[in-house]
Amino acid sequence: MKKILITALLLVGFITPTHAAPTPAIVVIDSGQPTALFQNIVTEVCIVESYTCPNGKTFMEGSGASNIAPSTNAALTHGTEMLDIVRKVNPLAGLIPIRIIGITPAGNPSLYTNTAVKLALDWVVANRVKYNISAVMVAQGKVFAGCSVPAGTADDVAQLKANNVPVIAAAGNDSNRTAMFSIACLPDVISIGATDNPDPTSSGKAYDPNAKPYIARYSNGTSATSFYLNARWYVLQPSGKTKFMVGTSNATAAMAGWWVLNQKANYADTYNFMVSTSKPASNEWLSGKYVPIS
Repeated sequence: MKKILITALLLVGFITPTHAAPTPAIVVIDSGQPTALFQNIVTEVCIVESYTCPNGKTFMEGSGASNIAPSTNAALTHGTEMLDIVRKVNPLAGLIPIRIIGITPAGNPSLYTNTAVKLALDWVVANRVKYNISAVMVAQGKVFAGCSVPAGTADDVAQLKANNVPVIAAAGNDSNRTAMFSIACLPDVISIGATDNPDPTSSGKAYDPNAKPYIARYSNGTSATSFYLNARWYVLQPSGKTKFMVGTSNATAAMAGWWVLNQKANYADTYNFMVSTSKPASNEWLSGKYVPIS
């Protein structure tokens, strides 16, 4: 009996406790948000080039880092809107907001460049495993000649892709049919344009999933644009109210949530799933792949 007990104790000693994997997280690189509006934030980051984060420095990580006071300025409501769409599409995902827009003492947004986006991507690369980051979305940007981005940006995107983490970025809203925003123009980025249903001139109408996908006239897009998604959403505002909005940013947030909700064994399998479920979309100048969200 003593020998049996000793053996049992030894066996118990070799049992390794198991721990549930952390919830897949989606990084939203944007303007920040009133943190109290969101219950599924995993952590927060602030990386600004002008003015400071809540800690008085240009970098902060942890609770409250991306928190901002409620505002009606369109540049400062944007982060709240993006997080809301991601949450609506994928309520189970964790959220990691990274604020890259500084705020003046008067409460106005300050300038930022793609250097802040690069620094945010650096942070994602370094913390991908720690927070189980499964997608990154960037809805900020502008068109630069030759798809100019800071050195190392493409390397960050490629490294994340190799580790099954897509960087999903908005094509932009300039009606440009030959170029997209940087960083959406990078080859390894999942670039997102907008569809405008039920018709391109209506406003305030709910999205009609049965309407023929029509690429929004305002949407940037080229033959390299990865996908087009519904861009018509009623989105949460920092005040707690909702507002009807359109734009490639909305479509990008929707894709980020949808990608993680439908994530397969690897990047290629998930991308192929999106292609296989897509439908043709077009307007007078562009054509592409429309991904419906059910």
